[in-house]
Order: sequence, then C-alpha cells, then structure tokens
Amino acid sequence: MLLTPTQEIQKRIQNKQFPDAEKLIADGLTLEPDNADFFYLRGLLRSYQNRLVESIEDLRKALYYDPKHTDSAICLSVILNDIGRYEEAKKIFEQANQSVFLKQIGDDVQIDRRFSVKHFEVGDLYFRYRRFDEAIEEYNKAILLDPQSTDIRVKRAKAFAKKGFITRAIQELQQLKAERPTDLTIRIQLGLLHYSQSNLLDAEIEWESVLELDPVNREATAYLDLIKKEH
Repeated sequence: MLLTPTQEIQKRIQNKQFPDAEKLIADGLTLEPDNADFFYLRGLLRSYQNRLVESIEDLRKALYYDPKHTDSAICLSVILNDIGRYEEAKKIFEQANQSVFLKQIGDDVQIDRRFSVKHFEVGDLYFRYRRFDEAIEEYNKAILLDPQSTDIRVKRAKAFAKKGFITRAIQELQQLKAERPTDLTIRIQLGLLHYSQSNLLDAEIEWESVLELDPVNREATAYLDLIKKEH
C-alpha cells in the first residue's frame, strides 16, 4: 500500500531513520510551508533527538497554523510537563481539548482516548500535590472520554477518599466491582479502603474473594496476613 508523505515520515521516525525523516519534512515544508502536519512531525522528530527548544518551537508553529491540531497539543503539553512548565502545559492542552468537548463524544475514539490519557496524567499530577478537587475534575473528564477505563475510576475513588468522602469512594468501587466482577484490582482497592477505615471484616471479605478467583494472588495474600497479625 502506498503511504502518504506524512505516513512515510512517521514510519522513518518510528524506525529511527532520522536523517531520512528530516529530509522528507524539509521537502514537505518547501512545497507546503504552512502545513501544520510537517511542523508537528519535525517537532516530534526533534523531541526524539532531545532538541527540546527546537521541538517546542515547531509544535507551537503547528498549533499556529492549526489550533486544533490535537497531536501537536498533546506532544507539546507532554514536553512542557516533562521540563516542569506545568501550568503552561495545562493551558495548551485545555485550549486544544475544547475541540473534543465541542464535538460529539465518541466521534473519534482514538483521539478521545488520547485526550483521556492526558487528563488522567494531569489528574495524577494534581493528586500528587494533594489538590484533590482539581484531580477529581480531571479524572471526570478522562472518564467521559474513556468510560471503559478501570484505572481512572479507581483513582477517582482514591481522590474521593483523600477528601474524606469515604462513602462516595466505597460506592464508586462497589459499582465498578458490580460492572467488572473479574477485575481483581478493584477488589484489592476496595479492601484497602475498608482497611484504612479500620473495617477489617469487610477488607478481609474483599481480599478472600480475590483468592477465590486467583488462589496465588500475592497482594491479597500479603494483606490477609497483615490482618491476621492484627487479630
């Protein structure tokens, strides 16, 4: 199958054929000097080469020519996050993200999931700094874009618990367990939440149910041993 110029460049970047990719990008920009895709690909290439200042410049150009260029927004916000420019990264991401919430959710599942991952990352950043309200807000956005993700809903439950909304956190995990009864991570986390409230009986029930499904589960075994030592 014949590849488009941008697909050919992406293939060269993935194969770490950087000189070839750079030449193809230069050729593309000669023909189309305002094409956001070529600036994005050059920014991506330079990020692989750790030329971050130049990468940021190219990604900004891509967004200048196409403010809704989602790949550029994601790539740029990740780089800015990595170098500690968190607020700037968040602002750029949220500006581009408006296009996702203005359209019908689910129109492009792959783009929705990529934005969901980014919201999850931003939520985790807030969580790490104990800014739980902002973390929950980001997790909500991530869940809206990817409702099938277990990890995001578990993390939102943890954020609820950190804010003192224990009943809400337990309800979240119980609902999730009902929807996905074979997912042992949910039962482990529900047990930990009960344990944190000194509700050892319910914690024990959750972890024993894990062992019923997976008799050699190390986490559940370790936690049950911990409870036995406390009896």
